[in-house]
Amino acid sequence: MKGGGSERLASVEQRLSDHEARCEERLGEIKASAAGTLKAVEGLKSRFWAIALSLLAWAMAQVWAGSQARVSRLESARPAMVREVADAAAR
Repeated sequence: MKGGGSERLASVEQRLSDHEARCEERLGEIKASAAGTLKAVEGLKSRFWAIALSLLAWAMAQVWAGSQARVSRLESARPAMVREVADAAAR
């Protein structure tokens, strides 16, 4: 009877050892997957900042172009306004 008990104990120890090995293997896979996910997220972060900076530069260019167009319109309208004021003063 003692032989059967030690066989069971050896079987349980073997199953426990196999289970621990599988758990260790799975943990390694989880760590590799998490590292891959983290690397992908870091890549997305850098892309996000590149897009955000590009949009900011584009918006600033639009504001600059708009202000230059406004200045140009004001400068071209000034001589006409001076003539109108001069004509009104001459009357």
